[in-house]
Amino acid sequence: MNKEITLTVIVLVSTTALIVGLLCIYTNNEIQRMNDEIIKTKINEVEALSSRFALRLQYVTGMIEFTGKTFPMTEPPIHSNLISDYSKGIPQDADIAKRDMARNMLDKKFEFDYVFYAMPNGDIYFLEPFSSQIKLSQLNFAFRDWYSGALSTGSTYVSEVYVSANEKHNVIAIATPIYNNVDQTLNGIFVGALNLGTIQRSLSHISLGQNEYLLIVDHNNNIVIDSRKSESDIEIKRLAFDLSNQQQGEQVNIATKTIEEKDSIIAFKTIPIGTHEWSIMSIQPQHDAFVSSDALRNEAVGIIITIVAITSISGFFMIRKINININLSDKLKHSNSELEIKTEQLKQTNIQKDEFSAMVTHELKTPLMPILWHCGLLKKEMAGELNAEQLESIESIEKNTKQLESLISDIMDARKLDLNKMKFNLETISLEEFFNSIEEDYKNRLANMGILFTTKYPSGITMHTDKTRLRQVFDNLIGNSIKFVSENTGIIEVVAERKENKLIISIKDNGQGIPPEKQKELFQKFYQVDTSERRKAGGTGLGLAISKGIVENLGGSIRLESDGKTGTTVYLNLPLEN
Repeated sequence: MNKEITLTVIVLVSTTALIVGLLCIYTNNEIQRMNDEIIKTKINEVEALSSRFALRLQYVTGMIEFTGKTFPMTEPPIHSNLISDYSKGIPQDADIAKRDMARNMLDKKFEFDYVFYAMPNGDIYFLEPFSSQIKLSQLNFAFRDWYSGALSTGSTYVSEVYVSANEKHNVIAIATPIYNNVDQTLNGIFVGALNLGTIQRSLSHISLGQNEYLLIVDHNNNIVIDSRKSESDIEIKRLAFDLSNQQQGEQVNIATKTIEEKDSIIAFKTIPIGTHEWSIMSIQPQHDAFVSSDALRNEAVGIIITIVAITSISGFFMIRKINININLSDKLKHSNSELEIKTEQLKQTNIQKDEFSAMVTHELKTPLMPILWHCGLLKKEMAGELNAEQLESIESIEKNTKQLESLISDIMDARKLDLNKMKFNLETISLEEFFNSIEEDYKNRLANMGILFTTKYPSGITMHTDKTRLRQVFDNLIGNSIKFVSENTGIIEVVAERKENKLIISIKDNGQGIPPEKQKELFQKFYQVDTSERRKAGGTGLGLAISKGIVENLGGSIRLESDGKTGTTVYLNLPLEN
C-alpha cells in the first residue's frame, strides 16, 4: 500500500507539473509575441515620422536651392548701397525682382516665417515680408550658425534650432550661398526661416501610447520638436541623455535608458539633415509600453497559484484516505474476511482515483468560470465605461482563459481515452445536416480572414455514430489547417465520398506542409512538429492524438499525407453503420 501512496503522489505532482509547464510555455510565447508586436509598432511609428520629416525638409531645402540658383536671384545685389540701420536692409521698392521671388515662396505656403537675402558680410539685404524686415532687432546676423555653415561648406546648410527674435517662436534656417556666374565670387546668402510650430502641431494629431512622447533632436543635441510642448513654448532644451554610443544607421534602433527615474524604451533613427544628422525618437516608460504583456504574466501567475493550491489540498485528503485504508488492511490481513475487505478497499481506491481525476478537472475549470463571467460583465460596462486599452486587456484575459479551459478539456479527454472511459452516444445522423453545420460555422468566419473554405459530400446518406465526438475530430483537424494556411491565400477543402458501407473523408489544405521525417510521431500525445519557443502555431499537441482515439473508438481509422511543401491532407475512414 506504500506503493499506492507513492503512485498517488507521483500522479499529483506529474499532473500539476504538466499543466503548469504547458501554461508557462504558452504564457512565455504569448508574452514574447505581444512584446515583439509592441516593438514593431514603435519601429513603424518612428520610421513613418522620420520619412515624413525628412521629405518635408528635403522639399523646402530643394525650393531654397532652386530659387537661389534662378535668375534674377543670381544677379549681384546692386542696391547694397541703400542698406540702412533704419530699414534693416534696402527699401521696400528696391530690387523688386528678387523680392517678388521671395514673396512667391511665402505665397506657396512652404511654412516659412520669412525669407531673406544676406550680404557676404552677414548684413540683411532684404527680408520678406517687409513688415518683418523693419521690425528686425539688428542688421547683421553673421553670428548665426547658418551664416558660418553656408560659407564654410559652400553649399546649402540647415541650422540648429533657435528662437526668432522677430517672430517669437522656434525656427530653423535653411541657407544656400549664391555665387556670381562670371567669376564665382560670393554674391550673398539666400535663407528661409522654417516655422517649427507647424511641425509641432502635426505631432499633436498622432495617436500615441500611455505616457509616450516624440522628440526631434538636432546635431547639437538640442530638442527641436517635443510632442508634449505647446506651440507657444519656445524654451530650447538639450536632450538629457546621449545615444551616440548606441548602434545607429539607416534602420530604427531600440535602446533603454533611465529617464526621470523611470526605465524607458527608446525607438530612434538618425536622418541626414543638410551636412548634419538629426534624431527622430519615440520615448515611453517600459511599464506603460508593456502593460498588456505584464497583465498576461500576472494573470498566469494567479492561475498557477490556484492550480497548485487546489492540487495540494486535494492531494492531502487523498493521501489521508489511503493511509486510513493502509491501517485497516494491516488489521485484516490474516483472515479471508480481511482479504475480502482489502480487495474491496483497493477497488475503492481505484474509484477514488477516477473521482479524483474528475474532481481535478472540475476544480481546475471552476476558477475559470467566474473569470469569464466577470469579463462579460466588464465588457457590458457594468462597472463603468471602458477605454480602448482596458477593453483590450479584458478581451486578452477572456481569450486566454478560454484557451486554458480548452487545454484542460484536452488533457482530460486524452486521459479518458487512455483509461478507455470516454463515453460515446451513438445515434443515426444525416450527413447533409452534419456538413451544413460545419459549413455555417467556418465558411463566413474564414472568409473574413481571406481563407477559402469548401465542402463536398453526397446527399441522402445517414450515418450511425456519435455526432458530438465526430464534430470534435473535425474541429481539431480544421483548426490545425487554419493555423498553417496563409491569410488571403489559404484554401481548406473538406470532401466526403461513400465506398460501399464506409465513408472516406479528406480534409485538405494548402499550408506549409509537414516534413516526412516528422509524420511518424504526429498522432502521439504532446508532439509538436515545431518545438522551438517561437513557433508560429500554438497548441498542446493533443488534438491529433485525441482525434485518433475518437476515430478508432468509432470503428474507423485516420492517416495523414504531406510532401512537406504543398500542404497536408488528413483521411478519415469511418463505417456508416456502427
